[in-house]
Amino acid sequence: MFCEVVVPKFAAGARWITLKQWLCRKGDKVDAGRDLAEASTDKIAIFIEAPCSGYVSELRAEEGQKVKVGQIIAVLTSESAERE
Repeated sequence: MFCEVVVPKFAAGARWITLKQWLCRKGDKVDAGRDLAEASTDKIAIFIEAPCSGYVSELRAEEGQKVKVGQIIAVLTSESAERE
């Protein structure tokens, strides 16, 4: 099982946001609803939450990178990458 973490719609008409900081690392176990990353525009800051519980298997964006609404920025799996 896996689920993708996508940049949510955060403001009417907004299409891009800058990923400021990851609050997790690859291999971390996370619960649904946990803040995984902080992102911002020049006007607002948001936190991007885990849509499901699992292990962080991929981080697809880097801190400081502009990311698009709907873009996949991380992947969570049901098993730790260390077990594979």
